[in-house]
Amino acid sequence: MGELISVIVPVYNSGQYISSCAESVLMQTYSDIELLLVDDGSEDNSLEICEDFCKKDNRIRLIKQEHGGVSAARNLGIEAAEGKYLFFLDSDDTIHPQLLEALYKLQEERHTVIAAEGRQYGRDDIFLKTSDVKTAVKSMPKSFYLDNKKALKYINRPILCGIGGKLISHKAVHSVRFKENLSHGEDTLFIYQLLANGADLSVLCRNWYYYRMHKDNASRNFSLKPCRDRYRVERYICNCEIRNGRIQNAVFREWNIVIRITEWYGAAKMHQNQELMKYIRNLAKREKKLKIFHRLNWWRKLYFYLFLYCYPVSGLALKVSKKI
Repeated sequence: MGELISVIVPVYNSGQYISSCAESVLMQTYSDIELLLVDDGSEDNSLEICEDFCKKDNRIRLIKQEHGGVSAARNLGIEAAEGKYLFFLDSDDTIHPQLLEALYKLQEERHTVIAAEGRQYGRDDIFLKTSDVKTAVKSMPKSFYLDNKKALKYINRPILCGIGGKLISHKAVHSVRFKENLSHGEDTLFIYQLLANGADLSVLCRNWYYYRMHKDNASRNFSLKPCRDRYRVERYICNCEIRNGRIQNAVFREWNIVIRITEWYGAAKMHQNQELMKYIRNLAKREKKLKIFHRLNWWRKLYFYLFLYCYPVSGLALKVSKKI
């Protein structure tokens, strides 16, 4: 018997995907788990599917709430979790049968706050299915360790992109919760708050989290509210890094903000979203007045000015700036 892992899955209108998601958890080679399905007031058949799963396996608990958003659902899962470790999984994704065992062994060996792994991406129509071969992890796959200082630099890299697939020490979470007033970027902020509290990171060198790409992915939403929320998170992190004297990290965050602003503007132009275009133009004008903006190298600043005053040319400047 090992330590209990609480797998938290927020569920909202996920009837098309929740079965494959739950099955990928139940077929894990590591069996000391509790699967917390948190129904967020679904209006499709998700609740019925979850109830059927509860009848099949006593390791599953169904938690219900009125629709409050994914952050509220995850927070409810954290409060109900009884495991030593928390593992977050989105209801439209799946995981490799050996993932939890590998992450557990890594955590027990390294004693880090967060353990993560790589991702595989698949389109909805050709989504990669998990293997049904259940074999124990006899020898640990390669991994690497990032202390807190290095982990803070990786906050926007793929290994820390999103909360899905992260095995986190329950004890280390303390009072950290997902911000329920954010519809986007809440997972990035959650991870950053853990790192700001001193968390370190172990990374499993396997792409064993299977991320389903489809038209409803929240990360692909380019309307006004998601962009505002993402900017609020990015600006908060950048300002925190400045206050803590990690200027190099702050400059990296600022460049990330600049890239996001231009991407949002491009999407707004493509969809002729005048409201978003106006917001982005005003945001860009305020951004270039910040002291941290002027720490960007001259090519990156040139790219941003071209974005403001000669948008069609900015794409070429971006390609050049990435090489500098």
